[in-house]
Amino acid sequence: MKKSIPFLLLFIFCLGCNDSHKKIKDSNNTNPKSLTTSNTKFNHKTADSIYKSYRGSARFDKPESALLTLKELENYYFGQKDSCRLAYVYTWKSKCYDMMGYLDSSLAFGQRALLLYKPQCDSLTLMLINLNLTSTYLSLKENDKVIEIVDKSLAHWNDNWRKNKIKNAMYTNKAIALVYNGQANLGMETFKELLQYARKEDDQLSVMDASNNLAALFGMLYEQKGIRRYLDSSEYYVTQALSISKRLDKKHEMVMHLMNLASIARDNGKFISSLTYLDSAIVYANAGHYLDLATSITFIRSQALQGIGNLDSALNTLNYHILLKDSLLSTEKMRAISEMREKYESEKKERQIKELEVAGLNADLREEQLTKNRNVFLFIGIFILLIAGGLWSRLRFTKKAKAAIQIEKDISEELLLNILPEEVAKELKEKGAADAQLIEQVTVIFTDFKGFTAMSEQLSPKELVADLHACFSEFDKVCEQHGIEKIKTIGDAYMAAGGLPTPNQTHPTDVVKAALEMAEVVKREKADKIAANKPFFEVRIGVHTGPVVAGIVGVKKFQYDIWGDTVNTANRMESSGQEGKVNISHTTYELLKDDSLFTFESRGKIEAKGKGEIEMYFVSKA
Repeated sequence: MKKSIPFLLLFIFCLGCNDSHKKIKDSNNTNPKSLTTSNTKFNHKTADSIYKSYRGSARFDKPESALLTLKELENYYFGQKDSCRLAYVYTWKSKCYDMMGYLDSSLAFGQRALLLYKPQCDSLTLMLINLNLTSTYLSLKENDKVIEIVDKSLAHWNDNWRKNKIKNAMYTNKAIALVYNGQANLGMETFKELLQYARKEDDQLSVMDASNNLAALFGMLYEQKGIRRYLDSSEYYVTQALSISKRLDKKHEMVMHLMNLASIARDNGKFISSLTYLDSAIVYANAGHYLDLATSITFIRSQALQGIGNLDSALNTLNYHILLKDSLLSTEKMRAISEMREKYESEKKERQIKELEVAGLNADLREEQLTKNRNVFLFIGIFILLIAGGLWSRLRFTKKAKAAIQIEKDISEELLLNILPEEVAKELKEKGAADAQLIEQVTVIFTDFKGFTAMSEQLSPKELVADLHACFSEFDKVCEQHGIEKIKTIGDAYMAAGGLPTPNQTHPTDVVKAALEMAEVVKREKADKIAANKPFFEVRIGVHTGPVVAGIVGVKKFQYDIWGDTVNTANRMESSGQEGKVNISHTTYELLKDDSLFTFESRGKIEAKGKGEIEMYFVSKA
């Protein structure tokens, strides 16, 4: 549950490398046990055994799988009306959601655990709940809240309790919150206090973390003030952390510490020593398949080689660094796509075209008609009246059949136009295929509901789908009114775009108008739900303008889709936004800034995952 800031030190000494670095995993999450129980029949003995295993380790290597087990434990203890154990289960669920990045759900379950806690429960339960809450608040950057909770918890701490790791983790979270609040000196004093306490308790993991975080702070002070003794202090604490990581055989941490020592040696002008540290670091990084760290190692190595005047090797190493960085970005994209596919089941639409079925029906009718006509001609001389009656009957049947065929064709046509844009559907019918096209400028909108995962725990599947359907149906109407093409829904996310398949000049205005109306739709739904005392959605909306590739994917249940960095950036606009507001990129702002229909609130440059800092704006009606 501890948060750690070793990346600060790495960032300082790799200034300008712009790499993504793994955080050192918290000590409670290393060497994880498998705690999932698929298809387990729960009884008291089974539930008790699993509960004890969680309390003994609380390790989650796969939080998504762990949540399945925790859901079964939740149902069992809810039936047993065991609020104390249920509070623990909610605390573990909060931790899982925090690890997965679903901070609203993490906070919701943490607060639920707090409500369930009773004085007769184990006092450490309360401390663990508070620790999880500080972790989530730290991720939400609500640093004052972290400090407040830690101070209250430590004021009631009993030194006879054995769970000192909880206390150490609280100290760590408080120290980091102080640093994030700009109180580096207080943060440093808190880390030193933790270091002394951890050494007294012989908690080597906490000693390592505290040493590493102190090294980070001294490194930050060196960057700010350029005082050499800060760099020396940073080196001292990194060396302490490296020594412990070697004793505990923590390979990932060893690589981080070796890289930091290499960076310090480089900044001290000791380039040969820097290369020596990097030689050791790359061995461990390759053995552990730490691609992100290997990428950073090559960048530091190129600088050290440049420092000793070996410019050819420095250039070659820098090129290799760029190659690794591209590979790392591709790996992260594939992982993100895989996670999205695992978490959400794509909404199924009926997209089968029935032209072949209609053609088959028509052929059957023609064959039947020929057969009947041959029979009629056999008896033409004998049963003239019957033939006339038969012909009349056949005529009526044929008319009905043709009417049925026309209905099927109309249904097929309507279904096709409901799946694809009209221009694309026409091309598909005429050519049997539709070509992908590069569209130079479109405006993409992404929406996502806050609290969706938490609501899924409170509503039945039928109620949840009904609420989603109601919102998305309104979104569809808004898109149709503004000439925007709905692309798809993924779980509780909604994606649409303006300016395609036929380019136009009004798409930024059309999409932002639609985005503001969508926000109003959800706002009205929220008011109705609050009045009825029911759970409600809140929505984040993001908009970005740029080029995309558009076309049809697949040969069965195909769909019209768009691809490109514009789509990814629009997604980041949504995830970096706030509930109830429309967050747009600088590109879209430049196209709309002179439009009297809107007012804009600059947010400055915001860090977006995988994109770095992006300038963003909130937009509203004028």
